[in-house]
Amino acid sequence: MKMDLLKPRTVPLSEETILWFEFLLKPSLLTKHLGKPNPDPSPTDLITQFLSKAPEGQSQTTDVAPPDSDASHKPDGLRYTKKQLALKILALKVAAYMRWDLDKLERALSVSLQIQLLADLCSITAGRMITLPSSLLHDSTTLGPEGSKHSLTFALTLYHRWVLRAHVLRAAVIKNMKTFANHGPTISDLATFVLRDESSIPALEPITHLSIDFLNQVLMEPQAFRVLTYESFVPLDSNVEHTQQRFDAAIAIKPCELRAQIHYDLCQYYLYVQKYDLARQNVLLCKENYAQWQREEIGRTGLPPAYCTVNAETLQGYLLACGVTGEPDGLLQRLHESILNHYSDIVLILKEDNLRKEIPMTQRKLLELNIEGYNAIGSTDGNLTEQNELVLAVVALNIIRYVMDGENILSCNVALQKYKAQQAKLIESLFQYADEQYEQFSLTDRALLKQYFYRIITLHGAEMVPPFETLVQTYSKVVSLQELKDFRAQRTPNETQLGGIATQTDWLIPETRNHRLEMGHLERQLISCNNASNVRKLLVKIAGKNPSKPLFTINPNWTIPTALEQALIPVQRGFLQDFAYILIGKSREQTARKDYATAIALLTVLKNETQRQDLRDSKSPFIKINKLVAWEILLVQIQQVLDEWPRKPADQVQLVRNSKQCLNAAAAAASSNGTDPMPHAKLIEHCAALLLNLNEWSALLIPPVDKRFPGVELCSALTQAVHDIEKFKGTKKTNREAWELVLPIFLNPPGSRQRQLAPDSPLMVLIPMLREPLVVSILLSLLAKLHNILRDEANADLNAEYMFLWPSNLNNTSIYNIKLVNEALNLLLNQALRYYPNNIPWLKLKGDVEFVANNFEAAMRYYVTALISGTEYCTVHLQRPLFDDFLIRRMVKCSTNLGCFVQGAVLCQFFDETDYGLSFKSISEKPANYADAMDSYYSCIWDPTLLEFIVNWHHKRGEHKRRLQAISFHSQLELNANNNEEIKREAAAVRKNRFLRSLAKQYMC
Repeated sequence: MKMDLLKPRTVPLSEETILWFEFLLKPSLLTKHLGKPNPDPSPTDLITQFLSKAPEGQSQTTDVAPPDSDASHKPDGLRYTKKQLALKILALKVAAYMRWDLDKLERALSVSLQIQLLADLCSITAGRMITLPSSLLHDSTTLGPEGSKHSLTFALTLYHRWVLRAHVLRAAVIKNMKTFANHGPTISDLATFVLRDESSIPALEPITHLSIDFLNQVLMEPQAFRVLTYESFVPLDSNVEHTQQRFDAAIAIKPCELRAQIHYDLCQYYLYVQKYDLARQNVLLCKENYAQWQREEIGRTGLPPAYCTVNAETLQGYLLACGVTGEPDGLLQRLHESILNHYSDIVLILKEDNLRKEIPMTQRKLLELNIEGYNAIGSTDGNLTEQNELVLAVVALNIIRYVMDGENILSCNVALQKYKAQQAKLIESLFQYADEQYEQFSLTDRALLKQYFYRIITLHGAEMVPPFETLVQTYSKVVSLQELKDFRAQRTPNETQLGGIATQTDWLIPETRNHRLEMGHLERQLISCNNASNVRKLLVKIAGKNPSKPLFTINPNWTIPTALEQALIPVQRGFLQDFAYILIGKSREQTARKDYATAIALLTVLKNETQRQDLRDSKSPFIKINKLVAWEILLVQIQQVLDEWPRKPADQVQLVRNSKQCLNAAAAAASSNGTDPMPHAKLIEHCAALLLNLNEWSALLIPPVDKRFPGVELCSALTQAVHDIEKFKGTKKTNREAWELVLPIFLNPPGSRQRQLAPDSPLMVLIPMLREPLVVSILLSLLAKLHNILRDEANADLNAEYMFLWPSNLNNTSIYNIKLVNEALNLLLNQALRYYPNNIPWLKLKGDVEFVANNFEAAMRYYVTALISGTEYCTVHLQRPLFDDFLIRRMVKCSTNLGCFVQGAVLCQFFDETDYGLSFKSISEKPANYADAMDSYYSCIWDPTLLEFIVNWHHKRGEHKRRLQAISFHSQLELNANNNEEIKREAAAVRKNRFLRSLAKQYMC
């Protein structure tokens, strides 16, 4: 029989090729095979073959081992068949040979095989079956009979790193797929693998936070991290039933290598989820540990890294992505590095800083003192003469900076006096460094330097060796020889013939020996001091000088509440009276500056002072003072909470409890006829407002504590309105409590119709303290309802939530001032939008307020802001009920009043039924100057009828080019009248968002 030479035949395998089952039969071949330059099959191909031939089946998921003769029957251990276990160990040996490089494994293995490999690693190191990821949601630390703790830690670390990388890889592949769809390249193998098993990755979402927590815990683990090696896995032999893995063959790596790798993976993930602060933090830590690892690995003999696969170029890219540009460090950073390097290049840094003025003078002065101390301890590093020259150079450069900063010249002269023995050398250094940079200084700095050098010449001209003429000849840029001669010629005889004490320089160091000067100095210190301990010491010093008046009168700005002042007056004049008065006054100063921590610290010290054992007499006024100070601390805490809103206080429960106790104390004081101390009105109003904002409404659903506190009554009434909303679900028609409390505020005074809201009215006091959105909305609805009743114009109505709560009419509206209502409404709206700038109902209401006031541009800005916020900045389609016909009609009116007629015509499409009459009218009224940018809105029109009208309108006006442009948009396929409803809705939604973005650019920028 003849052989058909044209018939295709099987290509014979290369002699170098080894089939996968040969390694199973003879595991010793694996080491030799992997050591080849280009092994065939490759390591990743081997892993694929081993894992695909060892299917999981039921042996991994059931509790009973399969009835195979070579299966393990240990109920608590591994439940693999012998063949499965042998293949899995071989796969893990290959992965260990690849040094667990996830980059290579992710590129060559499918996601399902990656998960299987990691699950096998976790199971074998734990000595028991682990199913990923479900096992990790429960207990993943329990070891089986053959498990190893450090090996399981290694396996879990590798798996949790892979979890974070899987999210990033999936996002990158999907993004690249869009690029491939647009440009047409072939999809890479990596994309194929990921997309094939894409459904596996979203299942990792529930454990992602567990992965981050686990990796952060590994970073803080003090014990050495051990990496499993090729020798750690012992393959099964046909003659041996069971083997013990050599987990002791794992090698410990340096902590910096592990930290560099984990911070690298965390940075990748945080960049993916757009948490850039955390990404920056991790990439900087990665850079630091990577650099340390590189330095420590210099002595290695070219061995590849045991674990870390960080790429230096990719790391640099992440640094740039996180805003770490790699630009040279600032001068302050260079200064610190110079100090660490024994002041190398310190003169150059200070000279550059004299031009850029980046380093604070305090840092430069500390540098000077450090160098002095460095020399004083007798350092043997370097030559002593060089060290002295360095000190003089730093002092000279600091003096130049002092002069150019316009600082007190006393600091400069003290330095000259301090180095009197080396004064000539110091002055020469001053001339030298000023001369070197003189042309680079500004004109102002040059003038200041000249003035200072003239002073030096005046004070030290007679004692200088060499004389100033020599210095001026050598360094002539600052002061020329002719300028020196002119300066000396202009000096008066009195100035040149001063003798005795006038020629001494001791006056440069201030000494306050005069009693009045000392008192003034101590009083200034007391005024500026904000530390209770220092205040105590200063009071003792001043008291020792027998002052003629109480010390709390030193500063008239120290004011305290009336109740505290009345309690302190009976106290015997002395330290405690002054100390209490001054600490309270200082705390109020710090509260006004919003330094709440300092204010609370001062009051806390005073509160502890009043609790001393010797002041606990039942008749002592300090018992009452202690209570009043505690209330003052509560007031500061409430002010801090309101100022830092929406951040909740750490001790919210205690703060609420104290506020309730304060209100109860006020009620008790009102019923005791003045025997108990009464909290002042400001504190009571703040307590009520805090409870209102923190939803502690049950404490306010009580009768008012006292008619003297209408602010508390108003809080209670608003709480009742909140209660009615929750109880009746909007079915209750009216709520009169708050209505009747607010109405009198807007009454016209007799004989006048023009006035402003009283700043001490309960409404004006409460508005700045309101933070809770529901309460704010209720009060806004009350004011809007009152405005509508007083205005009584349908076209000027305001729309707000919960307006059903209030009465619909009002007797004798003429006695009320609508301007005051507008004032309160604007004040409350501005306050509310400051804390909740994206609250859509409030933005619409603010737009209505501006619309009624004929501020059409401002009204459009708030309307557009509401729509932008409701569509999450145009990322979702604009839909009802975010807008309604009432809002659109007002926007159309705003546009036409602003001359944007085509803009108004486009808005007419937003009605349930397009208002063609209004849109055609808007287009027809378009002015001839084309200020409306008509052409830019054609891409935002989805109604074919409107486009047809525009085409005909351009034809009538002879605008051929514009007509063709409108026709091009009219002929777009998605606007075809025969399209189904879904296509039409999508076309309209896209154009709505496009138009909304154009409005945002016009009104919000």
